[in-house]
Amino acid sequence: MKIVAALACVIIAARVTLLQGVTAGIVLSLLLLPVWIVAMWRMRGGSTIVSLGGLAMISGLVLTDFFAGDHPTSDSMMQQNTFSLLGLICGIGVVVWARTILGTAPTALWYGFGLTAGVVLHGVNTDNIWKFDLSVPATVVVLALCMLSRRLWLEVLALLLLGVVSALNDSRSAGSMLLVAAALVMWQALSARLSKSSSTVRTLAVFGFVAVIGYFALQSFILEGWFGRAAAVRSEEQIAQSGSLILGGRPELGASSELIAANPFGVGSGTLANGIDLMIAKAGMARLNYDPNNGYVERYMFGNGFEVHSMLGDLWIRFGLFGAALLIVLLVVVGLGTAAQVAQRQASGLTIFLTIQIFWDSLFAPFFSTSIATLILGVALVMVPRPQRSPAGATDRDFVSFER
Repeated sequence: MKIVAALACVIIAARVTLLQGVTAGIVLSLLLLPVWIVAMWRMRGGSTIVSLGGLAMISGLVLTDFFAGDHPTSDSMMQQNTFSLLGLICGIGVVVWARTILGTAPTALWYGFGLTAGVVLHGVNTDNIWKFDLSVPATVVVLALCMLSRRLWLEVLALLLLGVVSALNDSRSAGSMLLVAAALVMWQALSARLSKSSSTVRTLAVFGFVAVIGYFALQSFILEGWFGRAAAVRSEEQIAQSGSLILGGRPELGASSELIAANPFGVGSGTLANGIDLMIAKAGMARLNYDPNNGYVERYMFGNGFEVHSMLGDLWIRFGLFGAALLIVLLVVVGLGTAAQVAQRQASGLTIFLTIQIFWDSLFAPFFSTSIATLILGVALVMVPRPQRSPAGATDRDFVSFER
């Protein structure tokens, strides 16, 4: 059974496509449905995640039919989007089940091997191999190995080195996340010497404080040229353009906010943008002092459906309120789960990094293979059993300690 669980993690992470939108992971997930659905139902939030996922897929189909009167539609795109969401739900279930068989660190390591295999199978982006291909697989594998070693100093060193490598390779957001994760791991170790435990609320407050400090610290380093003159110049231009490095680097936020305001119930998983949608999106981006008449908006964002470079925006627009609710539930599970582990001094560097990555991706990354892969692993690593369903004598804390 351990071999099956390990192979399942590799196949889920590798995302090998068999047909349009159908991956080997989805096929395997359906074959393993009897075992992982039971594991999910025993977890806090598991039944809610599965139920909202099913409702979101149905919502995407219904909305597509509703908007077909004044929008062009695409059956192939609807299939692609539906299977992407199905892959997310099934992937979480399979990795949760695998974690109960293998433990947390081995599960993460096998999943990291799968991510690496996916890079090999799908090819690399020669423009920036680290940023677009190797960053996430390398981070997962290295931090999973550090987790197996159980050496705190090794986790901190790995996070710092990975952060510097990311920043030097024009991956400023990844670099800042890794450095913030390193700071939180060190804070967790230092606070353990001062008190036995902390509350989840207090831990969440520390998360927010360290994230803000880390963001502004890295921004200062970039602007001072620590990571190259090109990165400094580009950052200066983005800040001058919109007043913020985030808004300057993610003008798609203007488009997503305006489109959601115009269509609060979403438009459907198979609906293509029309001229009105394009004007609404461009107006939102123009408010951020971004010139949307450069071909990027027409070709990338709305050339084949709706792509607003935000998981929350993508899911909301494509799958309606159920899609947005699903992501919010996943964020709650990840946030509370990680905060509880940190409060108990049991959170790994990988868990903390994935949590930061997931929250960033929810606003600033598209709903596609990389963000889906990190979301699957991040959710699966922090889910805990419902107290009433736990085996006799075991508690949620026992489960986390055993898995660690």
